[in-house]
Amino acid sequence: MKIAATQAIQILKDENVTTKDFKVTKVSLKKADSKPMEPVWEFLKTATEDKPLLDAAITVNKDVTVRLQTSIINLPLRYVSQAEKILDDQDYDLNIYAIIEAEAINSSHLRIDQIGTIEDVQNANKDLRANFHDWINEQFDRLDNGGEAKDE
Repeated sequence: MKIAATQAIQILKDENVTTKDFKVTKVSLKKADSKPMEPVWEFLKTATEDKPLLDAAITVNKDVTVRLQTSIINLPLRYVSQAEKILDDQDYDLNIYAIIEAEAINSSHLRIDQIGTIEDVQNANKDLRANFHDWINEQFDRLDNGGEAKDE
């Protein structure tokens, strides 16, 4: 699925992003078949039928927030002006990005990575969930090791 950069920027400027808050524990997030994540995946799948830009904010604890966002660029949706400066006037693929916000994750207190496409969300692709599971475990390892990824 593609979306024009101008349309995406306008949605962001109009604050017309569909958002939903969730609470999921670290232990639950680290499980491969996390039942508490089911409402998050269902929200993303259902909401993408109506709106292109979504934000599922998952509060882990007072120090850690994880977000799953649909976007056309690997910047958090709140960085509208930066995205506007970078994006050309063309159509872009709509992807899903995993974001972790925590003071100890790195010097910017934020990590963002693409984990799949909007089609992966709509088709409930198991690889998307596996990518998220691997990604979140890597981020928690990083947090547990003071911002450094554990050597493989």
